Amino acid sequence: MNKKERARQIIVYAVYILSVCCLQVTFPHVFRLFGHTCDLMLVFVVLSGYLFGTKDGIVVGLFVGMLRDYFSGPVLTGIDRTPVAVLGIGLLAFFYIGLLSSVLFRKRFRRKYNQAIIQVVVLSAIYYSLGHIISLFYLKISKNYQSYHSVRYILFSSILPQILVNVIAALPLLLLLRFAGPYKKGIRAGLIDGYSMEDRRWQKI
Repeated sequence: MNKKERARQIIVYAVYILSVCCLQVTFPHVFRLFGHTCDLMLVFVVLSGYLFGTKDGIVVGLFVGMLRDYFSGPVLTGIDRTPVAVLGIGLLAFFYIGLLSSVLFRKRFRRKYNQAIIQVVVLSAIYYSLGHIISLFYLKISKNYQSYHSVRYILFSSILPQILVNVIAALPLLLLLRFAGPYKKGIRAGLIDGYSMEDRRWQKI
């Protein structure tokens, strides 16, 4: 990759990262369907990792996760019921999302654009399921536990609607990355066949 291509990559990624983070935080009602707000940050990290490889997925995940913590980091209640902001959770979570999206099902799907949506579905399901599990676990150990949502509510009123909203948000983002993404023609050299040397190096660690 020459200097011009590298500069394009950095600038385009910076624009996308700032845009999806600011849009989601500043105008959540605009991207709200079925009572759920599109998680543009999550979708963008998943698509970046799936389409452009491990390195891109990890770097994008770290930056998006850092901004997620800054804009809307989780606030937990301590044993003395004092609210405490928790930083670093978003950064760590999105690091792994970027990594998983670049290697999960890679050999089977070969990074085809029309199958990138499957990655959004799978990783959204994992992310929100773990969110409920962690919330339930925290409530129990913090002695603030009284009751939690039923499995039916979690599945049909939380996880599935959120996945559907994310899939809808993924469609225009996928087109943008395809025709106006960090790489010309939406293809990163070395990933055309769905495999790359950087992915091999990661698997050997």
